[in-house]
This record gives sequence, structure tokens and C-alpha cells, in this order.
Amino acid sequence: MDELFDILIIGSGVIGSAVARELSRYQLKIGVLEKELDVCNETSGRNSGVIHGGFNYKTGSLKAQCCVEGCLEFQETADELDVPFKRCGKVLVGFTEEDLISLEKSKELGDRNGSKGLEVIGEERLKELAPYINGKYAMFSPYSGIVNPFLYTIALAENARMNGAEFFFKNEVTAIDRQAHYFEITTAERTFRTRWVVNCAGLNSAVISEMLGIPGYTMRGFKGEYYVLDQKAGNFLSLPAYPVSNPKIGMGIHATPTVDGNVIIGPNSDLVNDLSDYSVSSSGMADLIESGSKLFPHIKAEYIIRNFAGVRP
Repeated sequence: MDELFDILIIGSGVIGSAVARELSRYQLKIGVLEKELDVCNETSGRNSGVIHGGFNYKTGSLKAQCCVEGCLEFQETADELDVPFKRCGKVLVGFTEEDLISLEKSKELGDRNGSKGLEVIGEERLKELAPYINGKYAMFSPYSGIVNPFLYTIALAENARMNGAEFFFKNEVTAIDRQAHYFEITTAERTFRTRWVVNCAGLNSAVISEMLGIPGYTMRGFKGEYYVLDQKAGNFLSLPAYPVSNPKIGMGIHATPTVDGNVIIGPNSDLVNDLSDYSVSSSGMADLIESGSKLFPHIKAEYIIRNFAGVRP
């Protein structure tokens, strides 16, 4: 009979790895099951790498609370894990009087959520913060920042492993059987037993929930496509710049510097049924350039070094 774990975490993206790290502070036998060959292969590695200020979420929601608290304490976490993090701030940019009203509403929402230091600014102040960003108005979030999502997730997992957590890669969960005093989890490689299960399966979390006997969750995916620009473009951008929020499309295509000096353009957003489709389209790539250039005009063909896509739950 296989050994009995106290806790098995399903999924080793940023959430699963963070949960493993936190629980590894205690005297527990912890395992992490991951269907891929390494951590951070899906949603956690396919994003803009922005640490948000928490001004865009429903007041009183757990998401708003976690975002605000996480943003404010992230420097401490980055120092503990020795991962690069820049609290460079972020601007939410508008062009019209209607946009200005939306920016003021975003600030009011952020203030209610506890976001720190938010201010609505004019074009002159915007040019001081981001000289190469187009816009007439903006909301400045000074506590927002950027991080390398790969290094962050890897550091969380490595720290958890140093503290005794065990990682089992290439172990996609295929069945879960609830016994009287433990769960029996079958994967493509073997069978595990555990007293507790933590579902951190991301895009597959609804499937795992169903296996655990908690039905009713529906997972939808929104695909976002990106361009990565050379560090030459990074000379023109020092902080993330987003268009004013649109209720129909969310945050829209934005320009984000990376901690390594590159620039990421994207994402667009399309509802998809295939949650593992990371292909990119020529029409999507063209849209990134057209829409992104309105905000950040320094998108040139010679700066483009690659593209990629992510699917967010």
C-alpha cells in the first residue's frame, strides 16, 4: 500500500506552488501532483507578469482583498525568494471625457478596496511618468509592479521542496475515490493516498472538483495572444500602460515592460472551448499591433522577437 500523505495539492502553477510553500511551514507530509513535466507550464507562465493594485475588482470580494494585500506585501515575498520584482507603478490611460469619468470611477473603486496612492492625472503628469505613452488622462497606481512569473513560480516550488514538499510531475489525475478516512488518487503513473486534497488545477479545476464529488462548476477559457518585443522597445516604456477599462472587453490590449527590459504587447481576449489551445492567429497578431500602437506607438516589426498565447480561467 502506498504511503499516506497529509495533503496532496493538485496543480503546480503559481497557486499550487504557493500553497505548497505555505503549508511546508508545518510538520506535514505534502505532495504536489502535476500533469506537466515542470511547474508553470500553463496559465501561470502565459500572462503579462503584472502585480495589480486591486482597483478593478468588486468591493468586498475575496479577489479584491487578496489582490490588495498581495500587492502591498509582494516586495517582502520577492526578497525572501530572491526573485526580481519592480514596483514601477502602472497607468490606466484614457483619451476622452467619457474615459475620464471611467478613470474616476476606477479610482473610487480602488479607494474602497484599500488600494494605496491612486490618483487621476492629466496629460502633463502622464508624460512625466511615461513619455512615450499616448493619452490625455490617466489613473496612476504607484504600488503596482512587474515580476517574472516563471522565476516566481519556480522559486515558490523550490522553496516548498527545500522544506520537504514532494513534487510528482507527469502525474495527471484520472480518478479520485473517497474512502472512509482518506482519498485515493489515481494518476497516469501511480496511486496516491491522502487525508486532504487542495484543488489548484487551474483550467482543469472544475474536472477535479467533479472527481471530488463537488459538481456544478463550469470552466470557461479566454485566450489572449501576445507579442514580445526586443529590449530596444524597452527603452521607451518604464511601467505598464493599460487602456481605460471597458465593461465588454475588460482591460484591453496593453503594453507592459518586463523585469528583463523587454516589452509585452497584449492580450486580446476571445472565449474558447479548447482550454489547451495555445496557437496564435494572424488576425490576432495584426490586432495587437493596430490596437497596441494607439497606446504605445513604438511597436515596430524589427522589435518583434516572438509571440505566444495564454488561456485564463
